[in-house]
Amino acid sequence: MSLPVKPRPMPRLASTRRHPESGVRPLVVHVIDELKVGGAQTHLATVLTESVRALPYVRHRVLSLFGDGPIGRQIREMGIDVDVLDLRPHFAQGRFGPAAAELRQRFRRLRPQVVEAHLTWSRLLGLYAAWRAGVPVRIGFEQGDIYLRSWKFRAANYLGQVFARRIIACSRALAEWDRRTYGFSSRRLVVMPNCIEPSRFGPEAGSISPVALGLPEGNLAFAAVGTLGHGVDKRTDILVRAIAAARARGAPVGLIVCGDGKRRVGLEALADALGVGAFVRFLGTRDDVPRVLAGCDAFCHAAPFEPFGIACIEAMASGLPVIVPDSGGIREVVEPGVTGLVYPPLDVARLADAMQALHDDPALRGAMGHSARRAAISQYSVQGYVRRLHGLYGLGDPRSEEAHR
Repeated sequence: MSLPVKPRPMPRLASTRRHPESGVRPLVVHVIDELKVGGAQTHLATVLTESVRALPYVRHRVLSLFGDGPIGRQIREMGIDVDVLDLRPHFAQGRFGPAAAELRQRFRRLRPQVVEAHLTWSRLLGLYAAWRAGVPVRIGFEQGDIYLRSWKFRAANYLGQVFARRIIACSRALAEWDRRTYGFSSRRLVVMPNCIEPSRFGPEAGSISPVALGLPEGNLAFAAVGTLGHGVDKRTDILVRAIAAARARGAPVGLIVCGDGKRRVGLEALADALGVGAFVRFLGTRDDVPRVLAGCDAFCHAAPFEPFGIACIEAMASGLPVIVPDSGGIREVVEPGVTGLVYPPLDVARLADAMQALHDDPALRGAMGHSARRAAISQYSVQGYVRRLHGLYGLGDPRSEEAHR
């Protein structure tokens, strides 16, 4: 597929605004690669839930390029139409032009005022097709495709964002990475940290005891959430090694892991080899993560560069102190000594030190947990996020974007 490199100028965002009494209900189409459980998918579902509540006169539709999943069912339960376009046959034959044409025809039929795109292929095909269809407002979400290191994926990501009116980065660290890697201008980049619905976490969520999940009684339970796949490596092995190191020092700690993937078998074998198999529980993919978090004592993370880390603010909203690497977007979330602790990336010994510190000082653990919950609710609420997002789209208060610059 031959893509032009310089899109035509766009009309002002204000041209999309419709008054609810005018009878015109603007449509926002959200394009995403697939609807399995993942950070981008969870973020989309959270934002849609609040968008439907806050601006009921705005219509929404979701297009999935490759497949359905649990997030698709969740979105349909909101009354939002979800179209699953299986474009895999086009991709298998390298026919990207027909795939983009299929999207372009759909946009021409739907006539949305806004198209937003998440993840690499959705940005490349979705934003290009939206531009060709004359959609006035096109937004590319940059959630951190830093794990896709091949030049083909990097080129696809760059081309996709060429057709975006705004590029929303989920952290300052990711925005800086985008500037260095792709040369995106600060004028087009907007930093908007991801968000949560606070009512889903904390005491309101209920809790599941770590003992009920298989962790022996008498252990301080650390929670970890994330994929265990090869492409996006959260380095859960570092967490397992730190648990072993802390236990070797006499600290009775354990780990509860929510998430699944091809690395799980190897990680279970690592835990057994280190003698901590009974103290590291792999739960697989869960639909009750808020209850799991609420039952644990603290949260830990090990990816050396996390673009943001929704699981971290979910844990904070659950009242847990957090331990994260001193790098990436996730580091921007934590105030060391107040809401959690930081350690040098991939440093097992220093992570074990932090785990032991939280075990040895229950008062510190409790104070950090309270501060973490307050920070998560005040800084990462979906309500504030959606107000600003609708301002960018021109569907809400036109002062919203300016107020957050």
